[in-house]
Amino acid sequence: MLDGKIAVVTGASSGLGYQFALTLAGQGAAVAVAARSTGKLDDLVARITSEGGQAQAFGFDAADPAAPDALIAAVSEQMGTPDILVNNAGISRPARAHKATLKDFEQTMAVNVRAPWRLSQLCAERWIDEGREGCIVNVSSMLSTRVAKGVSLYTMSKAAIRHLTAGHALEWGQHGIRVNALCPGYIRTSINDEFWDTDQGKAELAKLPRRRVGEPKDLDSALLFLVDPRSHFVNGEALTVDDAQSWAI
Repeated sequence: MLDGKIAVVTGASSGLGYQFALTLAGQGAAVAVAARSTGKLDDLVARITSEGGQAQAFGFDAADPAAPDALIAAVSEQMGTPDILVNNAGISRPARAHKATLKDFEQTMAVNVRAPWRLSQLCAERWIDEGREGCIVNVSSMLSTRVAKGVSLYTMSKAAIRHLTAGHALEWGQHGIRVNALCPGYIRTSINDEFWDTDQGKAELAKLPRRRVGEPKDLDSALLFLVDPRSHFVNGEALTVDDAQSWAI
């Protein structure tokens, strides 16, 4: 499905980004995997190549304002102009609204909003200049339209991503550039795995419609739908994949 395509996945060293990279490579894309933890990226590249895919690792610190320019330049030079961008890198700084610090705010917005904005802009500029189509998937959240206690900065940043997606889709659609958002619900990853086995985690699970959280692979079909060239009429969409969890919040 994606033979001959070059995809960039940020935050690929673990969790959703790791799975996204595997999924895209499994469909024939050459994947540029980017994250701060390059050691883990090397393991990911080794796994992809052992399974017959193509991948290359790139160091990327989303909090660094110069990092997006350096990443797209390096990928373009070493692999070619990307066809697909998956803006997955993100952080959360849990804190009650009146306790969040200026540093918390700046870091959250830098990683969750500024980096995806700049990466998208850089790719779009190349695609428009070269007269080629492109596809962007921004990873937002089911909390982009709802709020929860203790994560107001995170929910604000993910709401911004939802509007960033729509704005870019509106402006760039005429150039054959599709921009969509993937809005996952609660997904079990290495970052939160232990939480779901605690008493608090079990109490949260009990509130959910099907008493479960998802696994990264549960987003595979949604990701592939959004990047599939056959989905050419899907643009500016925010696709929620949450097992109806958001209705229980």
